[in-house]
Amino acid sequence: MAIRKQDFHDNDDDDDQAEKARKRTRITIDVSPEMRRRIKMAALQNDLSVGEYIGRILEQNVPDETTKTLQRRPATRMMLEELRQVRDAIMQDRKGQPFEDSTEMIRQMREDRSKELDQL
Repeated sequence: MAIRKQDFHDNDDDDDQAEKARKRTRITIDVSPEMRRRIKMAALQNDLSVGEYIGRILEQNVPDETTKTLQRRPATRMMLEELRQVRDAIMQDRKGQPFEDSTEMIRQMREDRSKELDQL
């Protein structure tokens, strides 16, 4: 079986069709006549185009990279509990005070720096 990737260009001047063509890519897959027949029959039985049928098989067996990244470590109750513990530890270290507002921190740093410069 061989696969050749080709850009798909639609010659239709219709903007909608041209936009769809830009989003698609044609892949030529060399398969035996028997396998071709089986793929077409399976797609027909599922009331899908061959492209949709192959796409569904691909999604089931080889998830998209972004999906795989998101699903690598799904949120569980244990993970949420660990996050709560980390948050509680941070709050304990900060004596119950939430994180400072960055604007306030910058203002305070400017005041401190101004005092240092005045002393020079």
